[in-house]
Amino acid sequence: MKYVYYPGCTLYTKAKNLDSCARKAAVRVGFELEEMPSWVCCGAIYNTSSDDFAGRVGATRNIVRASQLGDKLVTLCAACYNVLKRAKVRLDQPENEVERKRMLDFIDEPYERDVSVVHYLDVLKNDIGWDAIREKVVKPLEGLKVASYYGCLMVRPPEVLGFDDPENPQVMDDLMRALGAEPTGFDFKTECCGGYLVVNRKEVAKQSSKRILDNARSWGAEAIVTTCPLCQYNLERGSEGSRGPGFKGADIPVFYFTQLLGLAVGLEKDELGFDCKALDPVGFLEKKGLL
Repeated sequence: MKYVYYPGCTLYTKAKNLDSCARKAAVRVGFELEEMPSWVCCGAIYNTSSDDFAGRVGATRNIVRASQLGDKLVTLCAACYNVLKRAKVRLDQPENEVERKRMLDFIDEPYERDVSVVHYLDVLKNDIGWDAIREKVVKPLEGLKVASYYGCLMVRPPEVLGFDDPENPQVMDDLMRALGAEPTGFDFKTECCGGYLVVNRKEVAKQSSKRILDNARSWGAEAIVTTCPLCQYNLERGSEGSRGPGFKGADIPVFYFTQLLGLAVGLEKDELGFDCKALDPVGFLEKKGLL
């Protein structure tokens, strides 16, 4: 199976390891990601202002170009998924028919077919299936207790995204079970990590991340998985400078879910992108007998 793939800007820069692992692991479990040509930035944040026409052009242009290639557009970054999905829903709403015509006239490219915006996790769950993934596992993640952190953008607004239970999503937890790991309880799996406040209010982002890490540790988690580059940045690097006896989450590595997927299906250590991380998890994984 081949899917039209939108990587987005961050997966070409700070989150290259998220992208690289995703592409390689996909082949191991039975599908391919074909990067769409001439994609543009989605805008990173979906502006809820009703008259922000310009702010929706980038995301809609990607949807239009994807419609020329297939009926599904797969993305991986939580922010890209949120923006593209919301832009697609707005484009389809009957009450926005005037705006839709104006947008498509402005883009001036053929909108050839209806295209669904789906997340990589949707493909794993709905198209591949957990049983098929279990069959591909060559290194079960046995003995690894993992807290799945979804953050804000994967699940909100729920009436638009329809991704999973907005308060207690399960898809990453189910994936971890399929890989042999043990998902832990976790009260803050959809709480905000501080997001873009890390730019101008770093202390707020640090405290938000600290609460999440401390809660995961209180449930016995040894690692956290996420699909958002900004969440990964805040949870991992945001803890720097505050590690000490009172910071219980300091020893928890924060992985992209694709890294643990790749590890379980047999990718080599140098394919997993651990060299891009601020906190080196290699020693931790070796101690667990997983590397």
